[in-house]
Amino acid sequence: MLNKLIDFGLSEKEAKVYLALLELGSSSVTEISRRARVTRTNTYHLLNALQSYGLVSSTESKSSKAIFSAEKPERLIHMMREKLHEAERRYSEVKELLPQIKSIYHDPEQKLSVRYYEGVEGIITAYEDTLTAKTKILGYASVEHQHSFFPGYFPEYYERRTKKGIAVECFLAETRDSLRIKNLDKKQLRTTQIVPEDFKTSPEINIYDDKVAVLSLKEKFGVIIESREVADAFRKMFKMAYERAEQYDKVIMKRLLSAENK
Repeated sequence: MLNKLIDFGLSEKEAKVYLALLELGSSSVTEISRRARVTRTNTYHLLNALQSYGLVSSTESKSSKAIFSAEKPERLIHMMREKLHEAERRYSEVKELLPQIKSIYHDPEQKLSVRYYEGVEGIITAYEDTLTAKTKILGYASVEHQHSFFPGYFPEYYERRTKKGIAVECFLAETRDSLRIKNLDKKQLRTTQIVPEDFKTSPEINIYDDKVAVLSLKEKFGVIIESREVADAFRKMFKMAYERAEQYDKVIMKRLLSAENK
């Protein structure tokens, strides 16, 4: 029985004192400590703990001596029910807190992964990986080589990305193709900021999940770096650059609209 009480959540000494009290009936600390073979001082502390569980009560004798009694054994069920409710409450709290904990957790097992892709098929494989994104894709992009790269692939890619609900934020240098792409933003779940042509780049950089993909349609190679630390650094740089890109976009679109109205 001692082991069962320990399984129920009592410490070994708590269980010994409780069993002693069940056998003795109403008793003094001295009597209980002798039967339980626990020191008198410890018995006081253990009885207080058992009282907090609702398993023991105390009264005062005529000689002002504390007398302890075991509550009905059914109180064990009540104690276990309270422990269960407390465990359920803590489970709910942990479940709510888990996303915050995961956001700051540094996984010591997470290793840097670098994958290299070459040729048309390799680049397509790299682009297909972006369709696994669980987060918004942030991109420094160039669209000038899409038509010659693999005819028909990118319109179909954009359609599949949109159907998956993967949103994109990007900025493109001002060209005829980039303005065409911007006009399709709403349809393709994207927000494009147009920046001056001086900022035109050939490779495309996509940041998503814990990955940074560098893809060159011109030179036909791609690299995907998987690292939380690297991805976080690129996100911060993107955010800083994107704020400036929004300012450029307003000026450029205002100029183009003014030119159309002339």
